[in-house]
Amino acid sequence: MAGPRGEYRKSAERRAQILEAAAAVFARGGYTASSLAEVAREVGMTQTGVLHHFAGGKVALLRAVLEQRDAAAEGLLTGRTGRDFLAGLVEISRTQREQRGTVQLYAVLAAEATDPDHPAHAYFAERFTRIADAVAGAFAAVRAEGGLRPGVEPRRAANSLLAVTEGLQLLWLSGVDVDIADDVQRHLDGLLVEPLDVSGEPVAHPSRERTTG
Repeated sequence: MAGPRGEYRKSAERRAQILEAAAAVFARGGYTASSLAEVAREVGMTQTGVLHHFAGGKVALLRAVLEQRDAAAEGLLTGRTGRDFLAGLVEISRTQREQRGTVQLYAVLAAEATDPDHPAHAYFAERFTRIADAVAGAFAAVRAEGGLRPGVEPRRAANSLLAVTEGLQLLWLSGVDVDIADDVQRHLDGLLVEPLDVSGEPVAHPSRERTTG
């Protein structure tokens, strides 16, 4: 019994190492310009060894890397609705400070996947739709409680939040001095009647801030 369990654990650890290597390779050169051979070299294996764990080759690795990233983020939102769900989005943005490589990988692949022939095109299209639906649902729940500002429509609010988040990520990756979580929260607070309280560090409501001309 000890043998099989040990082999399973070793295989799981090897898969994790391969995924980490694939993420690093894809982040450096993008998916299209990368090769399975590069991933194998990164992790110190043969291509045959990589294929033993990911029989689908580079496409299977791409899918696994993307799903791994999303699973971690979606875990923070499980069971959350309304304002609590929106606060979770701010929390996810905050975790990205320590995940530059992952954020860079996502940005590179998302841009590549705008090509309809890219193997991740359908994945990203479905992902954006799924996220927009979930965020729109959270805004709708807030509106039902009278928590949205007049004129704020849930679907448009969801789309604007996604656009702001994606744009802030690109600015941050490009070296612009931005705080993604702080700015995402400020954007959200501009749509809500009452500002969010996230991790005990609420951002001042836009209407209460002094503006300069």
